[in-house]
Amino acid sequence: RRSRKFPLSSLVCLLIGLVLGMGFSCPAGFGAGLYSSSSGIVVEEEKLSREELERLRSDLQECQARLRSDAPASASNDSASDSTGDASKHAFNRGKRTTIAIPPVVLTPAEKIKKLKTAVDVIQTAKNDILKRYGVSAEDAEKGLWGNSESREHMVKRLHATLAHPGGRFVLSFTGMSVCAGHGSYVNESYPNMVGTTLKKAFEAVGVRLVVRNQCMGGTYTFPYSWCLTNIAGNDVDVIAWDFGMMEAGRQFLTEGWLQQAMKMPSKPAVMMMAGYANNLLNDQTGGAVTDLKVPGVDVPRKTLLTTYARDAKLPAFGFWIAPILREKYTQRVIPEKQKGKGPGGWENCIELTPKDPSQSLPPLLKDLRWYSKKGLPGQASWHPAPREHRVVAELLSWSYLDMLKTATQREIVRLVDGTEPPPKKDDVTSSMGTVTDSRECEKHPEMFCQENWQCATSYEPREGGGLTEVIENDNYKKALAPADNTAIEEVIRFGTGYRDRKYAYRGQQQDGPLSFRLHHVKGGKVVVCEPTYGWRKPKNVADLATDVEFFLDARPLEIPEKWVKPMHDLAKNCILVLENCPKGGHDLTLRPMADDKSLYVSFVVWN
Repeated sequence: RRSRKFPLSSLVCLLIGLVLGMGFSCPAGFGAGLYSSSSGIVVEEEKLSREELERLRSDLQECQARLRSDAPASASNDSASDSTGDASKHAFNRGKRTTIAIPPVVLTPAEKIKKLKTAVDVIQTAKNDILKRYGVSAEDAEKGLWGNSESREHMVKRLHATLAHPGGRFVLSFTGMSVCAGHGSYVNESYPNMVGTTLKKAFEAVGVRLVVRNQCMGGTYTFPYSWCLTNIAGNDVDVIAWDFGMMEAGRQFLTEGWLQQAMKMPSKPAVMMMAGYANNLLNDQTGGAVTDLKVPGVDVPRKTLLTTYARDAKLPAFGFWIAPILREKYTQRVIPEKQKGKGPGGWENCIELTPKDPSQSLPPLLKDLRWYSKKGLPGQASWHPAPREHRVVAELLSWSYLDMLKTATQREIVRLVDGTEPPPKKDDVTSSMGTVTDSRECEKHPEMFCQENWQCATSYEPREGGGLTEVIENDNYKKALAPADNTAIEEVIRFGTGYRDRKYAYRGQQQDGPLSFRLHHVKGGKVVVCEPTYGWRKPKNVADLATDVEFFLDARPLEIPEKWVKPMHDLAKNCILVLENCPKGGHDLTLRPMADDKSLYVSFVVWN
């Protein structure tokens, strides 16, 4: 897995085996619970005393020294490992089989209080640094994160429940389009990645492993992506963020479909609407999510939607935008770079901020007008933020998370000092979340299938769950990029921008025969098949799912009514509803291209 937990656990197992010189196996869950932190090696099981753990660490250090000096050490050829962390997969058959469990370092209450008090200082320093960098006050920074008091309280409790337990993990997963994917800049300059960089030290100080996933995909519609949120974002998410503003232009109803699917995720995450589609820092009228979220007190669609879900479903819901933080302090002038005779040319990336108060000096970071991306990077466009804009969004958003983390840490200190209350549990925090009964947009747009619990297989990357590879039944179709992505990905590789988004699909033609998928655990619901998106225009040599492909279920031909085609096309023009009431059980879904001069591409199969 991309979390890199298993490689470390495998290394530790190997080192233990080399040191002890006997057969052994790692405990079940070893790969899932182990990671390195500032306090050492942490796993979920606790079976050794502090003295035994120290001896084990000493052995590991000795083993490292032996390896550095090339001392002879080997393991049996019968050993095996895989990324599941299963005890039976880690065996060195050189004598007696031994199981070793490495416990977390258990601090006394006094030690933990001392550690957390130090962490509070670290968090406060990080908060102060951000305020100083932008010349704003805490009161200004609070205006950026919209959300009711109940939503904030939920997040504080969730953070508290995480840091109160050794080895806690807090997962932020960002979903959306090319804006949050970082196109036009380097991926490590995108605001999701910079949020992780900004928050990392503070979370480490409280003993929590922060995981930030940038799952954004350029040129992607809200659907079918939303039907696959758990598959793409992960089943362990604490906060899931939305940034589909540009792709939903004029169709804000799609946001409710996304919210409905987010609420069905097993980890019951909080939701956050981002306003990344705005390259004008102070202006409210820049379109997309920004216009919907920026004006306090105005009954606009997405803010009303979030308010409803926060109130009726107890869903912790937030909206974030930067204009309210900065606009009371500064005026802004956007200078096209081509007027200056340098830079990437044409994009509105040179931003001049002037303090409204003449006595206030401009912070050094804001004095530099060069907000633009490096010249020539792929994906540069007027709607893509420049690196400095990503940084502003990331750091001011991080300030709000630091503020909530500080409150959570202080509560844990109070709990430890009191010594009578058990540590809070995350399940207790999420158990109060309910459902929304008044889903107006879902009722007006039944093609979003808001109430369905979907199973999803997709070849899009990045993703945390399984893909089409797990359900495809024949190998005559090959995994390939969507046609519109070939040149773009070549540019990404050439410039080393590091974008992770890949619109992969399984591609074949009539001479390749049929393409079949095995649908497991069908519950008697719908089946939808989707192509990848193709940029601004679909190539003429690509098959159309509605007219150029035959569909079969268990070798029986399927007739797709015309009345199904247009609603689905309006929702996601790359998808087709194949079945409305698929029989329960397991089935073979087969696609057969009818045109000999067109290629069939498939990127999503979803069913329930």
